[in-house]
Amino acid sequence: MTIAAVVLFLLGFAASWVAGRYVATGAAALQGGAIGVCGVAALLFGMPQVWEDSLIWALVALLVYGLIGALIFRSGQAARERAK
Repeated sequence: MTIAAVVLFLLGFAASWVAGRYVATGAAALQGGAIGVCGVAALLFGMPQVWEDSLIWALVALLVYGLIGALIFRSGQAARERAK
């Protein structure tokens, strides 16, 4: 795993939390897009050998990444609700 992959994965997580915390309308679409774009970019540019060697493992990694991103998104939403 390269530094680019780590940065892109963390960027997706950060965007998920920000979408949950600060965006009221369209937050779910923003979160899904951020996780999707950052996850695919991290696999393509940061870990191309995983994508080339095993498509199934790459898809499983994206699924797990998306589930973790959803949990982070929900924690951001909970923080927004507590702040109100």
